[in-house]
Amino acid sequence: MLRQWLRHRMPSQETLRQHRVLALFGERLLDPDYWCCNRHSAAVAVAAGLFAAWMPLPMHTLVAIGLAVLFRGYLPLAIAMVWVNNPLTLAPMFYFAYQLGARLLNTPELVFSGSFEQEALAMAVPLLTGALLMGLNCALLGWIVTRLGWRWKVQLAWKLRREKRSQR
Repeated sequence: MLRQWLRHRMPSQETLRQHRVLALFGERLLDPDYWCCNRHSAAVAVAAGLFAAWMPLPMHTLVAIGLAVLFRGYLPLAIAMVWVNNPLTLAPMFYFAYQLGARLLNTPELVFSGSFEQEALAMAVPLLTGALLMGLNCALLGWIVTRLGWRWKVQLAWKLRREKRSQR
């Protein structure tokens, strides 16, 4: 069902070829393997998208595309998973990442009183540490859940097929 929904909403290859930002990936982006959903490519795409969503960088989608291309993931799903990080979840995610990084690095709580540049630099290391750890954990968890969910779906289909045959 997800495949049909995505297939109808995906831009054509010609549209992607003409997009100036995506030209960074060249013709490699148009390889059919990146547009075919299977157990491996879906799990990689979920992991790539979740990892990119936690990174406090601009252009999360390009990071997810790069990771999906590197590890041969399903591009539409990788792009969709980046939107876990949206305007509603951005502040809580990065606040949690900062708190986690500050606790891991044993840094004191920041009190904003000086210049913004100094405070931003002091906040960057704990934020990046927490975001990297959360990105890796969420990517691993997403990969595992996708693989197990896919396997469960296949086993359920086999079970239903067996039951249907036994009813004949």
